[in-house]
Amino acid sequence: MQGEIIDPALYLREGRHGLEAEDLIYKAVDGGRTLALLEEGTNGVYLFLAEESGQDPNDLVYEYAGRRVRVTGTVYKRRGLWGIVARSVELLSDEPLEEPIDKPDEEAETP
Repeated sequence: MQGEIIDPALYLREGRHGLEAEDLIYKAVDGGRTLALLEEGTNGVYLFLAEESGQDPNDLVYEYAGRRVRVTGTVYKRRGLWGIVARSVELLSDEPLEEPIDKPDEEAETP
């Protein structure tokens, strides 16, 4: 699948992605956050998963933060949440995906 490596929290809250968000993405990841893939064409978000406990799910994708890539691996879905265990990553472009989102589709406070 093809898409862009994103910080899912930054993307969901603010719609920020691409190289303009690169420093913030690295800051989040270095603080322990898991990266995600924003899928080209569907805008689906896939969290990167480790294959085994104790492994870093960001290992293969860390250097591509904010960039468009092709990822191969195993995709998992459970109750509306998508994840992928990456097997290989190939850089496609430094250009971000064209995406018109300015704010979340939904924003609500929990009770």
